[in-house]
Amino acid sequence: MNVYDAIMARRTIRKFTDRKIPQEDLIKLVDCARVAAYGANVQPLKFAVITDKDKLNDIYPFTKWAGYLTDGAPKENERPTAYIAVLGDTSIKQNGNFEVEAGAAVTTIMLEAVELGLASCWLGAIARDEIKNTLGLDDKLNVVYLLALGYPKQESRMAEFKGDIKYFEDENGTINVPKRPLEEILIKL
Repeated sequence: MNVYDAIMARRTIRKFTDRKIPQEDLIKLVDCARVAAYGANVQPLKFAVITDKDKLNDIYPFTKWAGYLTDGAPKENERPTAYIAVLGDTSIKQNGNFEVEAGAAVTTIMLEAVELGLASCWLGAIARDEIKNTLGLDDKLNVVYLLALGYPKQESRMAEFKGDIKYFEDENGTINVPKRPLEEILIKL
């Protein structure tokens, strides 16, 4: 798969099968994030891979899913089989602003996940302090994002933009994600 195809294929998935992800694939995803683009090459991020069922269950209540859908959260048998917690290390970057670095890292992980046949959901509506406590993290590590991973149990596709950005589930259970057309976002000079 080439990069363009991975970008076009990647959509957020919120419902997963119970199939476990091989540990070597999870490590490969973190390795991809390790070499993402970082401003001034500071590399202030750390990553925690969570696959233990009890830890996954402990973290789940601190997450919010699919704000535009009435029934968008995964049910117990549809939850991710892994999380990668993206952590900002304040001993490396003291200002605590890790958004740019985390965006590059998460995007890199999601694109490699597509190639591995994995689905992902970038979670930003999370209870960061509670997750930090649940994971028993050092004070210098801040939870920036959580990336939910697993094998897809639902389909998601790009949809034609008709003036509304809200994604929706169609009659077949497929999530449709409206994207603005290229003609609208490309400024010709």
